[in-house]
Amino acid sequence: MPTVFSKEIPQEAIEAFERVYADNKVSWVLSGGLATVGLSYYMYQTLFTKDVAKQQIQQLQRSKDKNSTKSNKKIKTAVDSKFIEKLKALLKIAIPSIWSREVAYLLILAFFLVIRTVLSIRIADVNGKIVKAIVNRNFWTFLLRIATLGSIAIPASFVNSWLSYFTSRLALQFRTRLVYYFHDLYLAPMMYYQVCNIDSRIVNPDQALTETLTLWGRSLSELYSNITKPLLDIFLFSLKLAELMGWEGPGSVLAYYAVSLVLIRVISPPFGSLAAITQQLEGNFRSSHHRIITHSEEIAFYGGNDREKQLLNSQYKQLSQHNKYVLGQKFGMGAFNGFLQKYGSVMCGYSVLGLPVFGSKSEEYLKTVESSSDITQDYIRNSSLLINLSKAIGRIVTSYEDVQRLAGYTKLVARMEDVLQDLHKGHYQRQKLNPELLEEKGLMVNGGERVKSDIIKFDKVSIVTPNGDILVDEIEFELQQGENLMIVGPNGCGKSSLFRILGGLWPLWNGTLYAPSDNDVFYIPQKPYLCVGTLRDQVIYPHSHSMMIERGWTDEKLLDLLNQVKLKYLLTKQGGWDSIKDWFDVLSGGEKQRIAMARVFYHKPKFAILDECTSAVSVDVEGYMYTHCKDIGITLITISHRPSLWKYHERKLSMDGRGGYEFGDMILPEDKTEMIP
Repeated sequence: MPTVFSKEIPQEAIEAFERVYADNKVSWVLSGGLATVGLSYYMYQTLFTKDVAKQQIQQLQRSKDKNSTKSNKKIKTAVDSKFIEKLKALLKIAIPSIWSREVAYLLILAFFLVIRTVLSIRIADVNGKIVKAIVNRNFWTFLLRIATLGSIAIPASFVNSWLSYFTSRLALQFRTRLVYYFHDLYLAPMMYYQVCNIDSRIVNPDQALTETLTLWGRSLSELYSNITKPLLDIFLFSLKLAELMGWEGPGSVLAYYAVSLVLIRVISPPFGSLAAITQQLEGNFRSSHHRIITHSEEIAFYGGNDREKQLLNSQYKQLSQHNKYVLGQKFGMGAFNGFLQKYGSVMCGYSVLGLPVFGSKSEEYLKTVESSSDITQDYIRNSSLLINLSKAIGRIVTSYEDVQRLAGYTKLVARMEDVLQDLHKGHYQRQKLNPELLEEKGLMVNGGERVKSDIIKFDKVSIVTPNGDILVDEIEFELQQGENLMIVGPNGCGKSSLFRILGGLWPLWNGTLYAPSDNDVFYIPQKPYLCVGTLRDQVIYPHSHSMMIERGWTDEKLLDLLNQVKLKYLLTKQGGWDSIKDWFDVLSGGEKQRIAMARVFYHKPKFAILDECTSAVSVDVEGYMYTHCKDIGITLITISHRPSLWKYHERKLSMDGRGGYEFGDMILPEDKTEMIP
């Protein structure tokens, strides 16, 4: 040892250092090596992969900005006043009143948290007495103290299980409230269609309505427990320690973590933003798989498997790189948090434990103890209390990451609500193709007027797509009940767009639209929708069985409908009305279209819009269905290329695909046989 140390440091300290160094030489070298490797890895993740993460964020933002009116806006999730405001709004949904079940769960959790802290204080006291019995070599006292610890451990174990149970129940209850709330918004008339087809702000609504709501509820419930329990521990342990050793002990620990809180606030990565981006990337990846399932036939015909694989691999690579960056950030914060919460708290606790013996009031304390066993008892008791106090403060300090994660989920959920509320008010955001032309013609979203009427009348209504593409400039025609209309024209001329405006799916930009109520207009597409349910449900959709009975319908009457569309055999073939199958796979194309026609007969609307809905049935069956619709008073509006259907219509609307149209009476050729293929 150098002479300079012997002059400045007491010989007792030098000898202590030599003994400790000899005992821990290997562990100190190993610790230094591991710390160097860990720090190097963290620096690599932070410095060299940060640019990759930024590129992914920018690329993701650019892909969103293509269909958004806002651009050059960074993805940012901060714990600020906006987060508090959004969280308050969501909490009003998740906790509707003080008498709700959620409040009961919160109170029950608080009760068990207090009980667990009280039990922890009691366990610390018993631990000290057990060690004292060991030091005094009192066997029977030792056994009784062990029995006392066991009697406390039994309720403590149940308390921990109850805490876990009610935390999960609270998360499930939060999710339930939000799921029902968003289902009411999302499944309002036309809302689900507008979210997916009109507005461009939410790319994956299924992701937001399922997984994100689950993560938000779980994050909130866990944050409540992870913050409430440490706060209770800090309060109760501090009171107990102040009673035993004065406020110097808990005060020193609080000061240590106050400094640590500032440090962690400065170096903590934006975990909220990272969590939000992870959810978006996961949603994109899952959406691509769903797209392949939905369009598997088209992809197979094109032989697009290699191209789809490239797209999937590219999206997964982007997700994987982002997850690697997040893992690297969590690695660094995990190491810091581990030192701060686990080891740093222990070192801080041991430092305070020495105050009674080495502090300024050591003489007073030593006079009160009778033997070394009393010091040992106080040491064990105080150490348990201090270590628990330090860990509680450490959990509060490191909970900022949990708050950031909650902020990320809150942003996603709040964004979903904002979009749904905007759409409910008739506002949507989408990139316009030619905004200058729209402004020049005086066209604006919801600039027209809808009037409820017994007729259908387009009065100077422009056929404009949601992105501002003008297909027809101010179309005018009127259709009375009983005047069946045939619409013809090339693909892309605006035939289906006209129906979407008529049905309220697309916004009305100008003019006045006179139309019946939604219940009086029924739409049948070329590929009918078949719901999950029984064979009966396919015919009466969207009605339920109870609604069918209320309307005076029976299974025998439904069987007559199947007989009219030549599907009576399905009842025997498929196992009766109550059989449940995957009807998309079970039924052929023609059977699906005939089921759709039976559905029209059941609902008997004033107007039926038939969009190539008989392309897979024979001409004789098609003719019977059209004749029957006219017989029961259904006015037909048909899109079809079959000349054989002309004779069932009195009016004709021709669209040329260049913005022009012609409306008038249906004029049949002199030789009507030409209309039959």
